[in-house]
Amino acid sequence: MSFHTISAILRGNWLIDPAFAQSQLPIVLEMVKGNASRDQAAVFKDRMEHKPKAYLPTKMNYAGVNSNLYSVSPFTSMDRVPYNSIAMVNVLGPVLKYGDYCTYGSVEYNDLMIRLANSDRVNGILLNVDSPGGQADGTGMLAETIRQTTKVKPVISVVQDGMAASAGIWIYSAAQECYVTRATDQVGSIGAYTTMYDFKGYFEQNGVKVYDIYAPQSTDKNKDYRQVIESDGKETTLISADLQMLVEDFKKSIKTFRGPRLKVNGDEPFTGKMYTAKEALKLGLIDGIKPITGVVSRLEELIKLRA
Repeated sequence: MSFHTISAILRGNWLIDPAFAQSQLPIVLEMVKGNASRDQAAVFKDRMEHKPKAYLPTKMNYAGVNSNLYSVSPFTSMDRVPYNSIAMVNVLGPVLKYGDYCTYGSVEYNDLMIRLANSDRVNGILLNVDSPGGQADGTGMLAETIRQTTKVKPVISVVQDGMAASAGIWIYSAAQECYVTRATDQVGSIGAYTTMYDFKGYFEQNGVKVYDIYAPQSTDKNKDYRQVIESDGKETTLISADLQMLVEDFKKSIKTFRGPRLKVNGDEPFTGKMYTAKEALKLGLIDGIKPITGVVSRLEELIKLRA
């Protein structure tokens, strides 16, 4: 596990589906303690050994899709992408700001979107999203880059039998149009939370005493963290204020991206709830339910209109 990932887990604000986060907690705790399994190490080794393959775009042969559709990654060289292509960018799994062996990071996706926007070989971009969300840091940056890319060439996002939750929907919604392929697909979880870890008890059990010593001038140093730890989780006003500001920025982006298509109903869709396809369509979080053939056809239409 990289320093960036450990740092994100221990200190980061999260835009992620809680059910997914809870299911991963046992793995995270083992990683924090340095007990990465052999399987996890093997995944890292395999990714490094096969990294050169990611430089080559992969032709996507969906049944009924005759487009020049190619899957690309942050490692793909643009000069290997055929002319007049549609580039498919797969945003899959949890997204951290900096990539690790489990996933690419929002910084890497951001660079890829810039290169795709500037490539004369790519006519349009299909964002294939299936993500429970991830780290707040980097998400707004990536979403804004995607939005700027729509001014240069068409970008459509799609969920195929999966979800776009929290940070996932922030990224997903930045596209020109947003679709899902199945009625059971889910989008939403527009909200944020953070997890604070107090390791003092763990260290004491292992015979290690911890003393935090601050300079007398540093009265506000780590004040939000100290407030939570020293009150045993009962006082969270400072952390909550930070999260409130983050969520307001999140909401503002969704409102801007979806524009008049968004149908706000009371506090919905900004309470952190997940919505199935038909519910999301009523609220204007998506533009329709289409098979992948229909989504690609719609992207081709937008390319012709833009031309």
